[in-house]
Amino acid sequence: MHREVRAQCKLCDQWSDRKVAGPFNRTYYRCENCELIFVDPADFISEKEELRRYDLHENNPDDEGYKSFLKKAVVPALPYLNDEMLGLDYGSGLNKVLSLLLKEKGIKCDNFDYYYHPKLEDKKYDFIFSTETFEHFTDPKKEIDTLDNLLATGGFLIIMTKTWISEERFEKWHYARDYTHVSFFNVETFHYIAEKWEYRILENIRNTVFILQKN
Repeated sequence: MHREVRAQCKLCDQWSDRKVAGPFNRTYYRCENCELIFVDPADFISEKEELRRYDLHENNPDDEGYKSFLKKAVVPALPYLNDEMLGLDYGSGLNKVLSLLLKEKGIKCDNFDYYYHPKLEDKKYDFIFSTETFEHFTDPKKEIDTLDNLLATGGFLIIMTKTWISEERFEKWHYARDYTHVSFFNVETFHYIAEKWEYRILENIRNTVFILQKN
């Protein structure tokens, strides 16, 4: 199959011809404008196959390990939240575990998931969580536009996704060894996002959890 020698970044629209070695037989490009590494769309799996893989996840409310994992994003966000706010878990998965953790703190949180809870309410939210979701975005600019439209001015966007460090380590990076992961962010990518969409980065926890506030 003929492949293009360059591809357009789905975050900043710049064209890139810089390929990065990665796992599996997939083509990866690095955008030198926003530092996103992204999979060639020709290598995306089908939605049917993607859903099949998500159905294998056992992320349920009784799983203490999974709850501890989500708390890596929830705990540092709590100082910015209160019980008068309304939030959204964007990419909640089937079992809505993150919103249950917030409910225990008296904080209200709606749920959205492309496959499991696909209805988005026409609301403005005071905060939005997006944990382990950004790496699945096939069109990150469109998704971030959606998040930005849902978030009230002054609201908080809490993102959890692992960030790539170097091209040399990327090929063996476990995070890239998941066919449903197609967008890989760098710390500099989040600085680009903050500037482009007019947010302030309040927290960067271990280059994995980012708390942004909308200006």
